[in-house]
Amino acid sequence: MRTKKHLIAGLILIASWGAVAWVIARSFPDVSPLKNPRYRMTLMVRDETGKKVPFVVGPSNPHWTPLSRIPSALQWAVIAAEDDTFYQHNGFNFSAMRDALRVNIKRRKPVRGGSTITQQLAKNLYLSREKSLSRKFKEAVITCKLERHLSKNRILELYVNVIEWGPGVYGVGAASWHYFRKPSADLNFFESVLLAAIIPSPTLYNPYRYPERALRRYNRVLSLMLISDDLYAIASAVQLYVDPLDNTLSIFPLWREGETGREE
Repeated sequence: MRTKKHLIAGLILIASWGAVAWVIARSFPDVSPLKNPRYRMTLMVRDETGKKVPFVVGPSNPHWTPLSRIPSALQWAVIAAEDDTFYQHNGFNFSAMRDALRVNIKRRKPVRGGSTITQQLAKNLYLSREKSLSRKFKEAVITCKLERHLSKNRILELYVNVIEWGPGVYGVGAASWHYFRKPSADLNFFESVLLAAIIPSPTLYNPYRYPERALRRYNRVLSLMLISDDLYAIASAVQLYVDPLDNTLSIFPLWREGETGREE
């Protein structure tokens, strides 16, 4: 009789945990529709004044840019700067997370992040900016779902089209027009690297307000890219110019012989 009671209790416990797991699973978004390149969803973002406004993710957004229209230099600069093992990991870079934790503990404040591109996409599409264990758990689950349902190229395409590149500037298409007055497909190598350099903090690395700081970050990103020494020598000797008349940026190389060493 006691064995039977224990069995019944065990079955009830299993059923209870199963019900809880089912409820939790149902609370997470279905990411599979994102596989469709024509899929549309609307997010609420903040404009340059801080007011919440709708932002469309998908081709109905006039600034939406398919990955095929994004220069390879920009794609690889983004990966080098934000997640250098993007095409190798399954959504998480535990080594980067460990290193970030070590730095943050040493500095006694959050100065470095270890999130992958997929984790950042999960946060941007579905989560708030709240810092809590529950949000990190949800981010981890959604990250796993994104990696399971979407290709790496699709994840990258969504990522560069939804992240913030400046106050009220969301997506690579809008960023290209905002900074260079041209579609992203027409960005040259130098412009591509500069855009990638802005990503971690559009405020801190705003090239309009802090051109020298943005240029230092540009050179840091450049040093992380796998490019030839000749290209590095040219690309690392550039001038960043802000046109005061139309408020646009220009970045162009100034060849200087003998400067081929990369930043350590």
